[in-house]
Amino acid sequence: MALYYGIVFGILTVEIFLFFLFLLPIPTRWQKPVFRWLATSPIIAHTHYAMKVVFAFIFVLFLDAANTLRAFYEVVTPNDTTSVPVAGNSDLRAEVGQAAKKFYAQRNLYLTGFTILLLLILNKIKSMAMDYIRLEDQLIELEGATSTDPEVRKASREIDTSPIEAAVTKLEPVKQPNKKED
Repeated sequence: MALYYGIVFGILTVEIFLFFLFLLPIPTRWQKPVFRWLATSPIIAHTHYAMKVVFAFIFVLFLDAANTLRAFYEVVTPNDTTSVPVAGNSDLRAEVGQAAKKFYAQRNLYLTGFTILLLLILNKIKSMAMDYIRLEDQLIELEGATSTDPEVRKASREIDTSPIEAAVTKLEPVKQPNKKED
């Protein structure tokens, strides 16, 4: 089970890197081509699909970690709080083992929870960036249509303002012809 959480930690570090990469100021002339490439690249579409599958697995690990932590607290927390522990009846190794299990259960819960949260935040940032590009294209078209300056009209016609939603790569099943044997 530690291998799963090691992989989740690797995904979390990649997500943190991407999150800070999105926070870097990108020059305005590079923003649109970069985001258009991210929206229309088939490699990114396959990666996005794979991340949805990974998200499902991480969510299952999150539920497992929450269930393990809940079960730990049900077993460790005594229902009868009126009983007084007898002196000398405590096993230090058992207490250390229980503390280690509690630590691992909490660590796994936080690790998977933060990974899911950051994945949701990155998806929201991506959708906001696509909306930003779409609105910027509309603004350029409107400025070009309402401007009386011929240079502004010419510049607005030369800028690529094709709708980005139409160019987004979507994965669809490939239909192959049926081959009949002779």
